[in-house]
Amino acid sequence: MLRGIDSAASGMLALQRRQEALSNNLANVETPGYKKVDTTMRAFPEFLLQRVNDLNESANTVPKGYSWIGSMQQGVYAQENISSFIQGDLVTTNNPLDVAIDDRNIPMQAEGKPSVFFAVANQNGEIRYTRNGRFTVDDAGQLRTMDGSFVLNNLGQPFKAHSELASGNIAITASGEIVLSPDDPAKREVLDTIGTVLIDNPNNLIKEGNGLFKLDGQTPPIENQLPAGVQLHHKMIEKSNVDGAMTMTNMMENVRLYEANQKVLQAYDRSLELLNSIGRL
Repeated sequence: MLRGIDSAASGMLALQRRQEALSNNLANVETPGYKKVDTTMRAFPEFLLQRVNDLNESANTVPKGYSWIGSMQQGVYAQENISSFIQGDLVTTNNPLDVAIDDRNIPMQAEGKPSVFFAVANQNGEIRYTRNGRFTVDDAGQLRTMDGSFVLNNLGQPFKAHSELASGNIAITASGEIVLSPDDPAKREVLDTIGTVLIDNPNNLIKEGNGLFKLDGQTPPIENQLPAGVQLHHKMIEKSNVDGAMTMTNMMENVRLYEANQKVLQAYDRSLELLNSIGRL
């Protein structure tokens, strides 16, 4: 009976962790470049039960062997949360500082499908990666992400500051070049090139807050140019790859499963209460 309580409780804990991930996905359904998180559920190891025949020492007999009873499940647990790097839809915003990565044409590799990310540096100078191309300009004319990280160029340095960036009189080419005054040949100037990184296996990335990812171990080089089949789209952003309707359905299903485990736990609790009352009689 106590094992049944443990199994029901473990299921409730795993479902609670999954519900937290689903809730976070739903909260970020409108966050540009957000990658949904899927919770991997695993079962504890299964035990095979057997009964050992009693040995009759007075008769000097030997054990007759083992009798198999069956298997026993130990419940489930939430092993890990895994980000899904399926590309979200691209939508037009007409914001001059918005840019979206389109890497759907990258061929599949043995380890999975590679993904391209913007290279940024946080306040401590540490390199991070993001798919959120909704950029902004600070008072010094420095290109930053919405959370304040520095956007890096294709040389791995912070983007060149320029007062014209805030004016919106810019164009971002498919290769990532930011061009000042694109419609005026006399003033046209290529300011810098947005730095991107190709991650061969995005599942190695570790998620941080504000849509950022980090990579343990050797940092991949920032690409001098975009990989074949990849292009940037100016005045567009990549939407979250969260399916809002499906996420809400999964959340309701999760709640029903949680309630089922809760009822099992209550049934065991009532049984123990009855056993205790019988023992007091």
